[in-house]
Amino acid sequence: MDATNTRTGILVVGAGFLGAQRAAAATVARGTTLIGIVDTDLAQARRVAAQYGVFAVSDLDEGLALDGVDAVIIATPHVDHFEAAELALARGKHVLCEKPLAIDVTDAWRLAQQADESRLRLATGFNHRFYPPVRDALAIESHWGIGRVESVRVEIGHMASAEFLSGWHGDRTISGGGTLVDNGPHACDLIRRFLGEVNSAQGMLRHDPNGNFGCEHEAVAIFRNHENAVAELHSSWNLRRGYLTIDVRGASGWLRIETAPWRLTGELASGHKLNRNYLVERIAEKIFHKRNGCERSLVRELESFVTPAGLPRTGATGWDGCRAAEMVHAVYEADRQCREVAIPRPTDVKARKHGAVSDRVA
Repeated sequence: MDATNTRTGILVVGAGFLGAQRAAAATVARGTTLIGIVDTDLAQARRVAAQYGVFAVSDLDEGLALDGVDAVIIATPHVDHFEAAELALARGKHVLCEKPLAIDVTDAWRLAQQADESRLRLATGFNHRFYPPVRDALAIESHWGIGRVESVRVEIGHMASAEFLSGWHGDRTISGGGTLVDNGPHACDLIRRFLGEVNSAQGMLRHDPNGNFGCEHEAVAIFRNHENAVAELHSSWNLRRGYLTIDVRGASGWLRIETAPWRLTGELASGHKLNRNYLVERIAEKIFHKRNGCERSLVRELESFVTPAGLPRTGATGWDGCRAAEMVHAVYEADRQCREVAIPRPTDVKARKHGAVSDRVA
Protein backbone atom coordinates (compact mmCIF):
# COMPACT_ATOMS: atom_id res chain seq x y z
CA MET A 1 0.00 0.00 0.00
CA ASP A 2 2.98 2.33 -0.17
CA ALA A 3 5.01 3.64 -3.06
CA THR A 4 7.72 0.98 -2.60
CA ASN A 5 5.30 -1.93 -2.95
CA THR A 6 4.12 -2.15 -6.55
CA ARG A 7 1.37 -4.72 -5.95
CA THR A 8 -0.94 -5.29 -2.99
CA GLY A 9 -1.79 -8.87 -2.08
CA ILE A 10 -5.55 -9.25 -1.53
CA LEU A 11 -7.42 -11.78 0.60
CA VAL A 12 -11.18 -11.89 -0.02
CA VAL A 13 -13.37 -12.97 2.89
CA GLY A 14 -16.71 -14.30 1.70
CA ALA A 15 -17.30 -16.30 -1.48
CA GLY A 16 -20.92 -15.42 -2.14
CA PHE A 17 -22.29 -13.29 -4.98
CA LEU A 18 -20.46 -10.11 -3.98
CA GLY A 19 -17.36 -11.87 -2.69
CA ALA A 20 -16.94 -13.55 -6.08
CA GLN A 21 -17.16 -10.15 -7.79
CA ARG A 22 -14.67 -8.67 -5.32
CA ALA A 23 -12.27 -11.53 -6.08
CA ALA A 24 -12.67 -10.91 -9.81
CA ALA A 25 -11.97 -7.21 -9.28
CA ALA A 26 -8.73 -8.04 -7.45
CA THR A 27 -7.49 -9.90 -10.53
CA VAL A 28 -8.24 -6.93 -12.81
CA ALA A 29 -7.41 -3.85 -10.73
CA ARG A 30 -4.07 -2.17 -11.27
CA GLY A 31 -1.69 -2.70 -8.38
CA THR A 32 -3.39 -5.75 -6.85
CA THR A 33 -2.83 -9.51 -6.77
CA LEU A 34 -5.44 -11.97 -5.52
CA ILE A 35 -3.87 -14.29 -2.93
CA GLY A 36 -6.77 -16.30 -1.58
CA ILE A 37 -10.44 -16.76 -0.69
CA VAL A 38 -11.86 -17.40 2.79
CA ASP A 39 -15.32 -18.80 3.42
CA THR A 40 -16.74 -21.03 6.14
CA ASP A 41 -18.21 -23.02 3.26
CA LEU A 42 -14.90 -24.42 2.03
CA ALA A 43 -16.47 -25.93 -1.10
CA GLN A 44 -17.75 -22.51 -2.14
CA ALA A 45 -14.37 -20.91 -1.40
CA ARG A 46 -12.71 -23.55 -3.58
CA ARG A 47 -15.14 -22.93 -6.45
CA VAL A 48 -14.24 -19.23 -6.53
CA ALA A 49 -10.53 -19.76 -5.88
CA ALA A 50 -10.26 -22.37 -8.64
CA GLN A 51 -11.16 -19.76 -11.25
CA TYR A 52 -7.96 -17.85 -10.44
CA GLY A 53 -5.62 -20.54 -9.17
CA VAL A 54 -5.40 -19.09 -5.64
CA PHE A 55 -5.68 -20.49 -2.11
CA ALA A 56 -9.02 -21.44 -0.55
CA VAL A 57 -9.39 -21.74 3.23
CA SER A 58 -12.27 -21.88 5.67
CA ASP A 59 -10.62 -20.07 8.59
CA LEU A 60 -9.82 -16.34 8.59
CA ASP A 61 -6.75 -16.78 10.81
CA GLU A 62 -5.36 -19.25 8.29
CA GLY A 63 -6.09 -16.87 5.44
CA LEU A 64 -4.39 -13.95 7.16
CA ALA A 65 -1.26 -16.09 7.60
CA LEU A 66 -0.92 -16.75 3.86
CA ASP A 67 2.25 -15.35 2.31
CA GLY A 68 1.75 -12.11 0.44
CA VAL A 69 -1.48 -10.92 2.06
CA ASP A 70 -1.32 -7.14 2.56
CA ALA A 71 -5.02 -6.25 2.58
CA VAL A 72 -8.38 -7.89 3.17
CA ILE A 73 -11.70 -7.36 1.44
CA ILE A 74 -14.65 -8.36 3.63
CA ALA A 75 -17.78 -9.42 1.74
CA THR A 76 -19.62 -11.54 4.28
CA PRO A 77 -23.11 -11.19 5.82
CA HIS A 78 -23.39 -7.95 7.81
CA VAL A 79 -23.15 -9.42 11.31
CA ASP A 80 -19.67 -10.79 10.55
CA HIS A 81 -18.13 -7.51 9.38
CA PHE A 82 -16.92 -6.20 12.72
CA GLU A 83 -15.20 -9.35 13.96
CA ALA A 84 -13.50 -10.02 10.62
CA ALA A 85 -12.32 -6.42 10.22
CA GLU A 86 -11.11 -6.21 13.81
CA LEU A 87 -9.07 -9.40 13.42
CA ALA A 88 -7.57 -8.32 10.10
CA LEU A 89 -6.52 -4.96 11.51
CA ALA A 90 -5.05 -6.68 14.58
CA ARG A 91 -2.94 -8.81 12.21
CA GLY A 92 -1.61 -5.66 10.55
CA LYS A 93 -3.67 -5.85 7.34
CA HIS A 94 -5.39 -3.01 5.54
CA VAL A 95 -9.15 -3.54 5.20
CA LEU A 96 -11.84 -2.73 2.65
CA CYS A 97 -15.14 -3.75 4.26
CA GLU A 98 -18.47 -3.97 2.48
CA LYS A 99 -21.23 -1.75 3.81
CA PRO A 100 -22.37 -1.54 6.52
CA LEU A 101 -18.98 -1.15 8.17
CA ALA A 102 -20.60 -2.58 11.31
CA ILE A 103 -24.17 -3.04 12.47
CA ASP A 104 -23.45 -1.29 15.77
CA VAL A 105 -22.29 2.33 15.55
CA THR A 106 -19.88 1.92 18.46
CA ASP A 107 -18.25 -1.03 16.72
CA ALA A 108 -17.84 1.02 13.55
CA TRP A 109 -16.08 3.80 15.49
CA ARG A 110 -13.86 1.22 17.21
CA LEU A 111 -12.71 -0.10 13.84
CA ALA A 112 -11.94 3.37 12.50
CA GLN A 113 -10.03 4.25 15.67
CA GLN A 114 -8.14 0.94 15.59
CA ALA A 115 -7.08 1.56 12.00
CA ASP A 116 -5.91 5.08 12.80
CA GLU A 117 -3.92 3.98 15.83
CA SER A 118 -2.29 1.16 13.81
CA ARG A 119 -1.71 3.46 10.84
CA LEU A 120 -3.58 1.06 8.61
CA ARG A 121 -6.02 1.91 5.85
CA LEU A 122 -9.70 1.15 6.50
CA ALA A 123 -12.17 1.70 3.67
CA THR A 124 -15.91 1.17 3.33
CA GLY A 125 -17.40 -0.44 0.23
CA PHE A 126 -19.34 2.43 -1.33
CA ASN A 127 -18.69 1.59 -4.97
CA HIS A 128 -21.69 3.66 -6.16
CA ARG A 129 -19.40 6.69 -5.97
CA PHE A 130 -17.73 5.27 -9.05
CA TYR A 131 -20.81 4.94 -11.26
CA PRO A 132 -20.20 7.31 -14.22
CA PRO A 133 -23.30 9.53 -13.72
CA VAL A 134 -22.67 9.75 -9.95
CA ARG A 135 -19.00 10.54 -10.55
CA ASP A 136 -19.85 13.26 -13.09
CA ALA A 137 -22.58 14.79 -10.91
CA LEU A 138 -20.22 14.96 -7.91
CA ALA A 139 -17.64 16.72 -10.07
CA ILE A 140 -20.23 19.26 -11.26
CA GLU A 141 -21.46 19.90 -7.72
CA SER A 142 -17.93 20.25 -6.34
CA HIS A 143 -17.25 23.01 -8.86
CA TRP A 144 -20.44 24.87 -7.88
CA GLY A 145 -22.07 23.94 -11.16
CA ILE A 146 -25.56 24.22 -9.66
CA GLY A 147 -24.77 26.63 -6.84
CA ARG A 148 -25.19 25.79 -3.16
CA VAL A 149 -27.04 22.50 -2.74
CA GLU A 150 -30.39 23.05 -1.03
CA SER A 151 -31.99 19.61 -1.23
CA VAL A 152 -31.22 16.03 -2.18
CA ARG A 153 -33.62 13.15 -2.75
CA VAL A 154 -32.35 9.58 -3.02
CA GLU A 155 -34.39 6.49 -3.87
CA ILE A 156 -32.63 3.14 -3.70
CA GLY A 157 -33.59 -0.51 -3.61
CA HIS A 158 -35.06 -3.36 -5.60
CA MET A 159 -37.96 -5.79 -5.66
CA ALA A 160 -36.94 -8.40 -3.11
CA SER A 161 -37.69 -11.93 -4.27
CA ALA A 162 -38.93 -14.72 -2.03
CA GLU A 163 -35.52 -16.37 -2.42
CA PHE A 164 -33.76 -13.18 -1.28
CA LEU A 165 -36.00 -12.79 1.77
CA SER A 166 -35.63 -16.44 2.78
CA GLY A 167 -31.85 -16.05 2.88
CA TRP A 168 -29.66 -14.27 5.40
CA HIS A 169 -30.92 -10.82 4.33
CA GLY A 170 -34.30 -11.71 5.83
CA ASP A 171 -32.83 -12.83 9.17
CA ARG A 172 -32.25 -9.81 11.41
CA THR A 173 -29.79 -11.72 13.60
CA ILE A 174 -27.49 -11.94 10.57
CA SER A 175 -28.42 -8.87 8.51
CA GLY A 176 -28.96 -6.39 11.34
CA GLY A 177 -32.09 -5.02 9.66
CA GLY A 178 -33.84 -4.69 6.33
CA THR A 179 -33.51 -2.39 3.36
CA LEU A 180 -32.26 0.53 5.44
CA VAL A 181 -29.16 -1.30 6.69
CA ASP A 182 -28.68 -3.14 3.39
CA ASN A 183 -29.28 -0.45 0.73
CA GLY A 184 -29.47 2.64 2.95
CA PRO A 185 -25.74 3.09 3.68
CA HIS A 186 -25.06 3.73 -0.02
CA ALA A 187 -27.73 6.44 -0.03
CA CYS A 188 -26.44 7.96 3.23
CA ASP A 189 -22.92 8.15 1.83
CA LEU A 190 -24.10 9.95 -1.31
CA ILE A 191 -26.29 12.33 0.70
CA ARG A 192 -23.18 13.36 2.63
CA ARG A 193 -21.22 13.75 -0.59
CA PHE A 194 -23.77 16.13 -2.07
CA LEU A 195 -25.17 17.86 1.03
CA GLY A 196 -22.31 17.70 3.52
CA GLU A 197 -22.59 16.54 7.12
CA VAL A 198 -26.09 16.17 8.53
CA ASN A 199 -27.09 16.85 12.12
CA SER A 200 -30.59 15.39 12.51
CA ALA A 201 -32.88 12.69 11.17
CA GLN A 202 -36.56 11.86 11.06
CA GLY A 203 -37.71 8.47 9.89
CA MET A 204 -40.45 5.92 9.47
CA LEU A 205 -40.21 2.21 8.71
CA ARG A 206 -42.68 -0.30 7.30
CA HIS A 207 -42.28 -4.00 7.97
CA ASP A 208 -43.71 -6.90 6.00
CA PRO A 209 -46.92 -7.94 7.82
CA ASN A 210 -46.47 -11.49 6.50
CA GLY A 211 -43.10 -12.13 8.10
CA ASN A 212 -39.46 -11.04 8.45
CA PHE A 213 -40.39 -8.67 11.26
CA GLY A 214 -37.38 -6.58 12.16
CA CYS A 215 -36.28 -6.49 8.53
CA GLU A 216 -38.08 -3.42 7.21
CA HIS A 217 -39.20 -3.42 3.58
CA GLU A 218 -39.60 0.36 3.36
CA ALA A 219 -37.72 3.18 5.05
CA VAL A 220 -38.33 6.90 4.60
CA ALA A 221 -36.05 9.46 6.22
CA ILE A 222 -35.39 13.18 6.20
CA PHE A 223 -32.00 14.60 7.15
CA ARG A 224 -30.98 18.23 7.76
CA ASN A 225 -27.60 19.90 7.78
CA HIS A 226 -26.53 22.94 9.81
CA GLU A 227 -27.81 25.28 7.08
CA ASN A 228 -31.25 23.58 7.11
CA ALA A 229 -30.70 22.11 3.67
CA VAL A 230 -32.58 18.81 3.55
CA ALA A 231 -32.19 15.33 2.14
CA GLU A 232 -34.93 12.75 1.68
CA LEU A 233 -34.13 9.05 1.58
CA HIS A 234 -36.44 6.30 0.38
CA SER A 235 -34.99 2.80 0.70
CA SER A 236 -37.20 -0.05 -0.47
CA TRP A 237 -37.43 -3.77 -1.06
CA ASN A 238 -40.58 -3.12 -3.08
CA LEU A 239 -39.11 -0.92 -5.80
CA ARG A 240 -40.66 -1.86 -9.13
CA ARG A 241 -38.22 -0.06 -11.42
CA GLY A 242 -34.78 1.45 -11.28
CA TYR A 243 -32.24 0.88 -8.54
CA LEU A 244 -30.69 4.20 -7.52
CA THR A 245 -32.05 7.62 -8.44
CA ILE A 246 -30.75 10.91 -7.04
CA ASP A 247 -32.24 14.39 -7.45
CA VAL A 248 -30.02 17.29 -6.41
CA ARG A 249 -31.44 20.83 -6.27
CA GLY A 250 -29.08 23.74 -6.07
CA ALA A 251 -29.61 27.47 -5.70
CA SER A 252 -29.02 27.93 -9.43
CA GLY A 253 -29.51 24.55 -11.09
CA TRP A 254 -30.42 20.90 -10.69
CA LEU A 255 -29.18 17.38 -11.45
CA ARG A 256 -30.95 14.05 -11.82
CA ILE A 257 -28.89 10.87 -11.65
CA GLU A 258 -30.28 7.52 -12.76
CA THR A 259 -28.38 4.25 -12.56
CA ALA A 260 -30.71 1.69 -14.18
CA PRO A 261 -29.76 2.54 -16.87
CA TRP A 262 -27.09 5.22 -16.38
CA ARG A 263 -28.28 8.72 -17.18
CA LEU A 264 -27.50 12.27 -16.05
CA THR A 265 -29.83 15.17 -16.79
CA GLY A 266 -30.04 18.67 -15.40
CA GLU A 267 -29.55 22.37 -15.86
CA LEU A 268 -26.40 24.13 -14.71
CA ALA A 269 -25.97 27.60 -13.29
CA SER A 270 -24.57 28.63 -16.67
CA GLY A 271 -27.87 27.71 -18.31
CA HIS A 272 -26.33 24.69 -20.03
CA LYS A 273 -28.69 21.68 -20.11
CA LEU A 274 -27.40 18.15 -19.57
CA ASN A 275 -28.74 14.98 -21.13
CA ARG A 276 -26.10 12.24 -21.00
CA ASN A 277 -27.25 8.68 -21.60
CA TYR A 278 -23.80 7.01 -21.37
CA LEU A 279 -24.63 4.62 -24.20
CA VAL A 280 -21.00 3.90 -25.03
CA GLU A 281 -20.13 3.40 -21.37
CA ARG A 282 -23.13 1.11 -20.84
CA ILE A 283 -22.09 -1.12 -23.73
CA ALA A 284 -18.50 -1.13 -22.50
CA GLU A 285 -19.71 -2.05 -18.99
CA LYS A 286 -21.63 -5.08 -20.28
CA ILE A 287 -18.59 -6.28 -22.19
CA PHE A 288 -16.34 -5.66 -19.18
CA HIS A 289 -18.66 -7.56 -16.83
CA LYS A 290 -18.97 -10.52 -19.19
CA ARG A 291 -15.22 -10.68 -19.69
CA ASN A 292 -14.11 -10.11 -16.09
CA GLY A 293 -17.01 -11.21 -13.89
CA CYS A 294 -17.45 -7.97 -11.97
CA GLU A 295 -18.67 -4.38 -12.15
CA ARG A 296 -16.03 -1.87 -13.22
CA SER A 297 -17.00 0.28 -10.20
CA LEU A 298 -15.57 -2.41 -7.91
CA VAL A 299 -12.29 -2.28 -9.81
CA ARG A 300 -12.13 1.51 -9.63
CA GLU A 301 -12.89 1.42 -5.92
CA LEU A 302 -10.16 -1.15 -5.30
CA GLU A 303 -7.65 0.87 -7.31
CA SER A 304 -8.50 3.90 -5.18
CA PHE A 305 -8.06 1.79 -2.04
CA VAL A 306 -4.51 0.74 -2.96
CA THR A 307 -3.40 4.14 -4.25
CA PRO A 308 -0.10 5.03 -2.51
CA ALA A 309 -0.25 7.39 0.46
CA GLY A 310 0.01 11.04 -0.46
CA LEU A 311 -1.92 10.68 -3.72
CA PRO A 312 -5.62 11.63 -3.99
CA ARG A 313 -8.18 8.88 -3.45
CA THR A 314 -11.93 9.06 -4.05
CA GLY A 315 -13.04 5.91 -2.26
CA ALA A 316 -14.89 5.96 1.04
CA THR A 317 -12.89 5.77 4.26
CA GLY A 318 -13.67 3.96 7.47
CA TRP A 319 -14.84 7.27 8.92
CA ASP A 320 -17.29 7.60 6.01
CA GLY A 321 -18.62 4.18 6.97
CA CYS A 322 -19.02 5.36 10.57
CA ARG A 323 -21.05 8.39 9.52
CA ALA A 324 -23.32 6.28 7.31
CA ALA A 325 -23.84 3.88 10.23
CA GLU A 326 -24.76 6.83 12.46
CA MET A 327 -27.30 8.06 9.93
CA VAL A 328 -28.91 4.62 9.64
CA HIS A 329 -28.99 4.27 13.43
CA ALA A 330 -30.58 7.72 13.80
CA VAL A 331 -33.41 6.74 11.42
CA TYR A 332 -34.11 3.60 13.44
CA GLU A 333 -34.15 5.69 16.61
CA ALA A 334 -36.37 8.36 15.05
CA ASP A 335 -38.88 5.70 14.06
CA ARG A 336 -38.76 4.11 17.52
CA GLN A 337 -39.13 7.42 19.37
CA CYS A 338 -41.51 9.04 16.85
CA ARG A 339 -39.47 12.25 16.82
CA GLU A 340 -36.52 13.95 15.20
CA VAL A 341 -33.18 12.62 16.43
CA ALA A 342 -29.91 14.55 16.61
CA ILE A 343 -26.80 13.16 14.88
CA PRO A 344 -23.58 14.22 16.65
CA ARG A 345 -21.04 16.20 14.69
CA PRO A 346 -17.86 14.23 13.93
CA THR A 347 -15.89 16.58 16.19
CA ASP A 348 -18.26 15.77 19.05
CA VAL A 349 -17.49 12.06 19.07
CA LYS A 350 -15.01 11.13 21.82
CA ALA A 351 -13.57 8.29 19.75
CA ARG A 352 -12.21 10.83 17.29
CA LYS A 353 -9.95 12.63 19.74
CA HIS A 354 -7.02 10.43 18.71
CA GLY A 355 -4.59 11.29 15.94
CA ALA A 356 -5.68 10.41 12.43
CA VAL A 357 -4.08 9.23 9.23
CA SER A 358 -4.74 10.68 5.81
CA ASP A 359 -7.86 8.53 5.25
CA ARG A 360 -9.78 10.29 8.00
CA VAL A 361 -12.75 12.50 7.06
CA ALA A 362 -12.36 16.14 8.05
